[in-house]
Amino acid sequence: MSSSSTSADARRDDGGTRQRVLDAAMDLFGRQGYRATTIAQIEQAAGLAPGAGGLYRHFPSKRALLEAGLRRQFDVGRELAELLDPASVPAGDPVAALVAVARAALRRLEQERDLNRVLVRDLADFPDLLVEVRDRELRRVHRALVAWLGASPSVRDAADADIDALAAVLMGAVSHFWILRDVFGGEHPLGVDEERYLAVLAALAARPAR
Repeated sequence: MSSSSTSADARRDDGGTRQRVLDAAMDLFGRQGYRATTIAQIEQAAGLAPGAGGLYRHFPSKRALLEAGLRRQFDVGRELAELLDPASVPAGDPVAALVAVARAALRRLEQERDLNRVLVRDLADFPDLLVEVRDRELRRVHRALVAWLGASPSVRDAADADIDALAAVLMGAVSHFWILRDVFGGEHPLGVDEERYLAVLAALAARPAR
């Protein structure tokens, strides 16, 4: 094998190892918290010799891992519209349309589980990263939801509300449901299942403003 082939294989392996380290770090940060996670634990979970410092070939610090994990999620996170099943949004039924978009939002929260757990548990210590989450994630989702609500005549006409505020209320209600369910191991602590919760939320959101 030529030296150039060996170098190319090494670069590919380094890229694969970097991704394994990043995956392991975000999983551990999500499950047990940033502070409680050690470099040795990340190395072991990524298939490196724990405590040998192999992680530092790819990331200069634990904080750099956190930054890279968050930014990767910002870049690859699926847009809310991509998660909406058009067949589940019957024309002229604002409640069914709102249930569909709320269900899609729950799916998105679950796909971004580690990011959401880190946001709630750890990012108060990193105000600069909080700003990134706000600008690149929360505001992005809010803009998409405002656009979707504004483009749905049945929802817009039924709610007759401040669409910006309605989108914020929907995001808050759906996020709160997901967080409580996640904290309590997959079951909402008040015993309200997803379908019931979303049906009532959608019915409330579709009521005309007074």
